[in-house]
Amino acid sequence: MSRGLRGGLFALLCLAAAELACRVNPAPSMVTVPEAQDGGDTLMNGNPWLLWELVPGEHREKGGHVTVNREGLRDRERGAKSRPRAMAVGDSSVYGFGNDDDEVFTSRLESRLPADFINAAVPGYSTFQVLNQLRGRTLALEPDLLLVATLWSDNNFDSFTDKELLASYAGWTDSPGGRARLLLERSALFRRLDWHLRVEPAGARAREVGWQVGGDDPRTGNRRVALADYAQNLDTFCSIMAGRDGGVVYVMLANREDIAAVSHDPAWGPYREAMREAARRCDAPLVDLPAAFKASGHSADALFLDLMHPTALGHRVMAEAIEGQLDSLGWPAQAILSHPSVEPLATPVDRFEGKGSVTEAAAHKSAHLDLDLRASVFPLWVDVREAAGGPALGSNPASGPGTLRVKLASRPSRVIVGVTLDRGHDGPGEGDPHVDIGPLEVPAQGALVLEVPASLR
Repeated sequence: MSRGLRGGLFALLCLAAAELACRVNPAPSMVTVPEAQDGGDTLMNGNPWLLWELVPGEHREKGGHVTVNREGLRDRERGAKSRPRAMAVGDSSVYGFGNDDDEVFTSRLESRLPADFINAAVPGYSTFQVLNQLRGRTLALEPDLLLVATLWSDNNFDSFTDKELLASYAGWTDSPGGRARLLLERSALFRRLDWHLRVEPAGARAREVGWQVGGDDPRTGNRRVALADYAQNLDTFCSIMAGRDGGVVYVMLANREDIAAVSHDPAWGPYREAMREAARRCDAPLVDLPAAFKASGHSADALFLDLMHPTALGHRVMAEAIEGQLDSLGWPAQAILSHPSVEPLATPVDRFEGKGSVTEAAAHKSAHLDLDLRASVFPLWVDVREAAGGPALGSNPASGPGTLRVKLASRPSRVIVGVTLDRGHDGPGEGDPHVDIGPLEVPAQGALVLEVPASLR
């Protein structure tokens, strides 16, 4: 046997051994909980039709023990249906981020009512993702009742919209590159290398999705799900369950501001209005959790882990409010049936769309600032602020010199411009060089000349 052949066989044996080792000890897949305000990690896998999904198994995440079954749901394994079933859908507030399995409201309800309560919520899920999840997976569990508690992810202002991202991901899987990657992902060795070389480094830079407009995240723009699409999707839940001789209960989620209001016109207001209208159109019950949380008499700190994730006590209040509504309707002894409206769905107007700030000024006007960008290194991420350390009025990436237009929530007379060298082409993150320039006078007309220091490297 030639030396070259022996070397090739040895290399193949090494690859086979590495593949076997990676199958025995597979790579993790971890992402930041999309709307957790204080961070936290949840095990996820990518999915072109859902964007992401939970990894089955027993996990320990921030604040609690999590059991994920083979369907990718935070739930025990379910056998054949033997009694009425309710299924809760939504994002991490419904999933029970920060709580043990038995503290989540669905577990509490199942211990008190003669019915199954399946938790199908996934951190970060919008109505588009939930509808794909229902059609492709969870309707097979034969729910009689759907607890629709989708709000925060749809309401998010972000750098992407779910409709476009889902379409592009699904289309990408049919491309030559997508098909090649799908073949490679069958290899545990490839997944392990992909984790160490791409996923893990990116995880260190993972950002939180802003569940309200603005905040400290400059990358705001459009809602993840436009208000008109959200209203249509809420109607679709009603139609799906009506076609299965089942029903819908809309569950309006609560947050810290419901206990101590900060804004008289919050950015999530139009989405709550859309849910109330959906309940009217479907002739369906609506559980008003903001009212229930406020009526509980407990403080915001006792009810919420952060801005909008309920504590164990908060989940108890959720369970009691939902149980009270179901008891008043006689469920599960008496069925709750959906009745889709025959009237056309009016297109709701989102007064916050594209504003990028929760201030009153942003609710009424928007502006832009042209920057004559003069720099020697790229790509850059440019954000505009009224004061150092203040919230961003707007931001944009820049791949080269020239005029950069930054859409602003409002146009002040003086600004501080933050410039970040985006080394990883993945948005500003820890370790990326950053410099604040200003304060600078904003010209009444024309572009503001921005000289980026050569020291930004």
